Amino acid sequence: MTPADYVTEIVIPTVRESRDNRKSRRHAYLACIVTFHIKDHLEKVGVTGVTQKMRTACPGHFDLVRGVCNGTKHVATNQGHVIPFAIGGDYYRPPAFAGVMMAGLSMLGDTKGARVVRHNDTKYDLYGSAKAVLAEFKRQFPNYLDGCDLGDC
Repeated sequence: MTPADYVTEIVIPTVRESRDNRKSRRHAYLACIVTFHIKDHLEKVGVTGVTQKMRTACPGHFDLVRGVCNGTKHVATNQGHVIPFAIGGDYYRPPAFAGVMMAGLSMLGDTKGARVVRHNDTKYDLYGSAKAVLAEFKRQFPNYLDGCDLGDC
């Protein structure tokens, strides 16, 4: 399976499922897991320096996606992670409209809601981070992922 095949067949549909199920912890975790593993598919075909390139190009989001990927596998991340993550350490932020929004939790203008991980003063939307990392993989490695259509992710 080429990196483009992996992204097209596995990553894009999984990220879309997370987009469509913003409350779902399962969908959010899976989107992060499959997105992070694009790195492995690129390395398998001989690309080097993937992690450093992604950390530089997509700081925060890449480390969050990596943390979720490893934290779900091992229950929690070890000290080698820039953004620590323990399974279940995320929360649901409801959308901000009447009858659903929660004061102090919902974000004004958010009509979808999100699974959120807080690190220091930053609140990361797991779907948003997976989407950002996916788009950055495509920008950073166009020779391998240029044909992947991220249009409605």
